[in-house]
Amino acid sequence: RQAVQLRNNGAISWSLAFASLAESLALFFAIHWLRVIRWRQFLVSFAPVSLKVVNRVGAVGFMAIFLLPFRLGEVVRPLLISRESDVPFGTAVATIAVERVVDGLMVSLLMFVVLMGVPGDQLAQFPKVQLGAVTALAIFSSAMVVLVATAVARDFTIGVLRKLVGLVSVGLAEKIIGIATAFVDGIRVLKSATAVLQFLGITVVYWGITGLNIWVIGDGFGVDMPVIAAMTMMCCIVVGMMIPNTPGNVGTFWAFMLLPAGLYGIAVDAPATIGFALGVWFLTMSNQALYGVWGLWVRARSARAA
Repeated sequence: RQAVQLRNNGAISWSLAFASLAESLALFFAIHWLRVIRWRQFLVSFAPVSLKVVNRVGAVGFMAIFLLPFRLGEVVRPLLISRESDVPFGTAVATIAVERVVDGLMVSLLMFVVLMGVPGDQLAQFPKVQLGAVTALAIFSSAMVVLVATAVARDFTIGVLRKLVGLVSVGLAEKIIGIATAFVDGIRVLKSATAVLQFLGITVVYWGITGLNIWVIGDGFGVDMPVIAAMTMMCCIVVGMMIPNTPGNVGTFWAFMLLPAGLYGIAVDAPATIGFALGVWFLTMSNQALYGVWGLWVRARSARAA
């Protein structure tokens, strides 16, 4: 099959099949739209917002999340959508919070499921993988409890916040209450069974395609691994991105991605494996950047036209 090849003294170190590259780009396209559609589903519960606007803002926001350090990009989406629609900033932040918690909890549970298929003595050789799974599940489970409790006890949450901040400044308290109220109201979308089921359905498909995409890229690089290995790698990437990240997730992304490689007999230091890990990172980064630059260009063009 036709492929991009890297040679070292005439020998092929690794190659990437064109067919796999094309399949991966198609999957990245599907992943982008699933993220956009899922977010819009939340937003329209509070204010009319077109798919066109959500797509443009989402493209810029997703790029910022990946490229900016310390998760600073998380604020871009709620900031932009609050400027380009009637969705309050606090409500937009709440939708992001729900996304992050549900994503983290789902991926953590998936990681536990896939690790159940690994023999105990073999898994014991990879304590970092076990620790990451336990830590992620504990963090996201606790966060889910907080979100649900906040959605159920809105008045209590606002009341406690008003009393605590009011001890410092009444004016400041009212400003924070305005943001907090929108935030809590945003979380209350969890009370809608239909919205929850739709959100979870899209989320399952989204993460399933993301894991499949890693497998497709691995196959393109000639890395022989089962789909479940790609799913485990995807879970480790998500856990790794929980910590303060470097610009563009340089280093962090592929380091966490290859943590469970040995569980499936994949040689971490093999040229094909290294090319595969860097390839997944580069394709992810370049796709995010491509969509993001497009979103910025469209936004700038609209601003000039206005």
